[in-house]
Amino acid sequence: MIVLNKKRILLIVFTVIISISIPMLSQKTIETVALPVSNKVIVLDAGHRKP
Repeated sequence: MIVLNKKRILLIVFTVIISISIPMLSQKTIETVALPVSNKVIVLDAGHRKP
């Protein structure tokens, strides 16, 4: 049986909050430019051929 006392619950909550917060704080915002693609042809090439 697992005993959850006040210190253990606080430690678990603190660990969860830190593990969620660190990736959110390390994200950087990068501005991008979206160019219109109307009247354009987009070609996708798989990059390989059968012999």
